Amino acid sequence: MQADESVDYYHVNRRVSWSPFGLLSPGAVLDVGGASNPYFRFFENYKKTYPVTQNDGVVLQVPGVRFLGAVAAGQVNTSNLAGTAHDLARHLIAYLRELIWEDVRRREFPHLPSRQRCIWLIPTLSGIGFWLKRMSVEGDYQVLRLRVQGRMHKASETHLLGDAEPLAKAIEMARQYWLGIVEDVSTQEVLFEGRIRVVGVLSETEYAQQGDQDSLPSSPGPGMPGHK
Repeated sequence: MQADESVDYYHVNRRVSWSPFGLLSPGAVLDVGGASNPYFRFFENYKKTYPVTQNDGVVLQVPGVRFLGAVAAGQVNTSNLAGTAHDLARHLIAYLRELIWEDVRRREFPHLPSRQRCIWLIPTLSGIGFWLKRMSVEGDYQVLRLRVQGRMHKASETHLLGDAEPLAKAIEMARQYWLGIVEDVSTQEVLFEGRIRVVGVLSETEYAQQGDQDSLPSSPGPGMPGHK
């Protein structure tokens, strides 16, 4: 669907190591959709490794599956095996999900914006506090008020893969996601490709008060990946 150019949307912009974008000021204009977004670029460029200290004190970065294999073989000791295994599993499932979801979009819903190139928007003030908490946002960030021109898709994060599933089930979930079926508005996420214009930077007071008036329940889904 085409975005309403007269409506305000909101975006959580974080200054993080894996994003090339810094903090933005009113008047800034960005075109989104021509290249991989910082979230998917993370999968394209980042190799998941874990540090291993050798007997001589040299620290090696060992790829995740090889690291777990070394632990299983008794070659490496770790005090947090469960945490490491869970971290790697989440990373691999998220990567696999993005590949499957994009394949289904390209084949069946090519008119919709891509999760690999989009920016994620928040459609209401009341949703800002929800997503800040949902994504555990902290550190250097800003909440932007935007006007947009382009195409968008509203979907529910409950249809995102969050665990190991048969391929047929994953494809079914992807179709539900791209069909835009949303049963609980608190789980809604908005994908956008096009031109965004920053019209303001919100103070915490502006969205915190609105959130208190119209709070959203916790979402059972796996979370919105990577507001950039």
